[in-house]
Amino acid sequence: MNKNIMLMLFMVFGLIGSGNILEAASQEKAIKNGTEHFKIFCTNCHGPNADGKGALVEAMKITPSDLTVLNMTGDISVAERVLRAVSGKHDVPIGQKHDMPDFSANLESITIYEMVLFLKSIQK
Repeated sequence: MNKNIMLMLFMVFGLIGSGNILEAASQEKAIKNGTEHFKIFCTNCHGPNADGKGALVEAMKITPSDLTVLNMTGDISVAERVLRAVSGKHDVPIGQKHDMPDFSANLESITIYEMVLFLKSIQK
């Protein structure tokens, strides 16, 4: 094989590998951002560990969901569950009402995306 072609192949594969590294670094940053967003918007109810044990639980009529087990319940993805909850359209047990506020008008899409990545990263 021609040396120039080999060199070009190594460069292309190197760039592809770098892209994966950059993508992983970008995803890590998004998860970190999602963690910070979660602390601001969600910990009062869902707790710092996302287990439904926030500071306001005692004052609530309904216990907030344990967000570390979203992938274990139902047939919809973690992302879909978060999107439904943020928009106030999440499923609640029969006889209960939606007590979670609708945050969709207050959160940018990137913020929701980053929180989804964070929540996916902490699933049990």
